[in-house]
Amino acid sequence: MIARATTLNSIGKPSRLEFFLSNSRISLKFDKLYSNQNLGRVLQGRLNSRAAFLPSKQCTDSFDPSYKKQVSRSANVKDDRDNRDLPFTVTPRERSRKCNPPETSMKRSALSHYLKLTKPNLTVLVTLSSICSYAMSPNTVSVSELVLLTVGVALCSGSANAINMGREPDFDRKMIRTSSRPIVKGVLTSNQAFKFAAITGIAGSFILYHGVNPTVAALGMSNIILYGWCYTSLKRKSILNTWVGAIVGAIPPLMGWAASSSLSHPGAWCLAALLYAWQFPHFNALSHNIATQYKEAGYVMAAAENPRLNSRVSLRYSLLMFPICFGLSYFGVTDWVFCIDSSIANAWLSVLAYRFWKQQKINHSTTSQIPGQAIEAANLAARKLFWCSVWQLPAVLVLAMLHKKGQWDRLLSWIGIL
Repeated sequence: MIARATTLNSIGKPSRLEFFLSNSRISLKFDKLYSNQNLGRVLQGRLNSRAAFLPSKQCTDSFDPSYKKQVSRSANVKDDRDNRDLPFTVTPRERSRKCNPPETSMKRSALSHYLKLTKPNLTVLVTLSSICSYAMSPNTVSVSELVLLTVGVALCSGSANAINMGREPDFDRKMIRTSSRPIVKGVLTSNQAFKFAAITGIAGSFILYHGVNPTVAALGMSNIILYGWCYTSLKRKSILNTWVGAIVGAIPPLMGWAASSSLSHPGAWCLAALLYAWQFPHFNALSHNIATQYKEAGYVMAAAENPRLNSRVSLRYSLLMFPICFGLSYFGVTDWVFCIDSSIANAWLSVLAYRFWKQQKINHSTTSQIPGQAIEAANLAARKLFWCSVWQLPAVLVLAMLHKKGQWDRLLSWIGIL
């Protein structure tokens, strides 16, 4: 009987009998029914139907185009008609499951792993800071130049981040925060990261050199060197790595400004100082809650080596935001209303930085063991400061663009009001 059913269905299409024999959930019921004399009639009837239990439409479209017409016909057959001659109801497993070709899936997976090498969130922040600086520069904005600047800065930033990941897999795997990076997980190697960094770095510098100007290209290359080698090496040697890393973050605004204007203008350096100062409350608050992980991984951070200094530096540079924003108005980059608007965001950051510093000062004023409640209070203050910094910088940059000197006069004149 089995031989007969196989012969009837020898056209190479999946049969119900093959489905039954491969399905462990119904094998016992099938064994009991096999001895039934009416099974021959059942097998000769619906079991050899070409429309019986074919693979899903998505799967056959992906792998065998010859099934397309047959699947289209069988898709309109109701399940109760398919099963009317069966002694029990059968539901195929994941009948509508989408099947993707392995090659496509592998390509997408590889692309996503390489994308992670660029640290997308950090690259987006770096790129946006250069765009904001370009928009605030006094000269006319060119859309094509802005696009080339954006692509070039993003590629240079991705190159620097890939070098950083390629040099630190042995240290990254010791931290929860970095344990899921592609090289740590083994899906990519350090050599692959370095090759990717070389390609993106050369491409980014080429675009900046020929599409923008040599000054911006030189700044982009210097940022790759500072972050990929200087900062990455200092992380395991001295707490000064944070100050070097802040310089890296201050260069993208200079790149945006230099794309259309001269770096001799004080406004360019005010924007660079703004990004430089912001990184201390942001990173110091972040590193406070994972200071133990940094230390165990072999990184030398102020949060672990000198907690009081870590909080004091956060407060110091939070307060420095006020004169920097005033400088943007003083040097004619923004109007004077920006001083009021930016002070609100800066005051919010400074208050939380002060609370963080005050709690750390209390916690480390004595050599006795710090109570658990005091430690939790400092951790909470650091988390609040971190999330405040996440919103404070975009708020200040958006306000600066809204209050660009003469912008509203030009807009009203264009409308015809002035």
